[in-house]
Amino acid sequence: MIMKNSFTRKEGKRIAYYRLNSPVKADMWDDHWSTNASPDLKDFYRRYLRGYLGYGQIRYVLLKHLPRFGLIVEGGCGMGQYVVALRARGYNCIGVDFAAKTVAAVKKVLPDIPVEAADICRLNLDDESVDAYISLGVVEHFQDGPQDALAEALRVLKKGGVLIVSVPQVFNWRGGGVCSEDASLPDNASFYQYAFSQEDFRMVLVNLGFCIEAEYGISLLYAFRCRFKLFRKLWAIFPSLAKIDILVDRIPIGSNFARMRLYVARKK
Repeated sequence: MIMKNSFTRKEGKRIAYYRLNSPVKADMWDDHWSTNASPDLKDFYRRYLRGYLGYGQIRYVLLKHLPRFGLIVEGGCGMGQYVVALRARGYNCIGVDFAAKTVAAVKKVLPDIPVEAADICRLNLDDESVDAYISLGVVEHFQDGPQDALAEALRVLKKGGVLIVSVPQVFNWRGGGVCSEDASLPDNASFYQYAFSQEDFRMVLVNLGFCIEAEYGISLLYAFRCRFKLFRKLWAIFPSLAKIDILVDRIPIGSNFARMRLYVARKK
């Protein structure tokens, strides 16, 4: 499925998404989070302060694979809601994000939450000082590829430390309408993200020094939204259809046709 006001083409085993007439600037994520969060940040955090992690696949994976004790880092934490929720459940979780204005907004409402502005490719953490690292929908936004960000996660993780990382994945229906690799890039295009084939992203992790333990799908209904016009119309009318993912993401086909693929790996 193609984003509005975008140019999308195949680049090797990946699908690359570019924004048109909308430069990807340093403050883009500040704008993103300010748009998607509740105007009343105290209200936004209320359920996370009670440990809310949603009811779908992410909640299941975090609670299944995160170590109960030890330091957990979320790289690219955005508004820090997962940091807040995990700490409410007793986990020692901290967050870092490149969006400095967003981090400042979080600290204004929750001054004691350990979230700071930082580059996830240059973390202010010692080697092998972290027990688990979370990255949800972040590393696909690096045009040079996810290697630098993941290599930094590898550096700070202890041997045997857990990496939980999700990225958009390539599947047949997602490729509909995508330009061929030799298509010229428009002058007004700014890189936004990649979608990765399963084999491609697995090799990135393995070549860096991770051992993959499990893979999951997030948002299987996205595949039907890509494939069927009727389903897209129904989704537009009834956006609550997305909640069905809570059930269908667990079925075997979910990991192969979901919008995002979530990998659980360990540092060798």
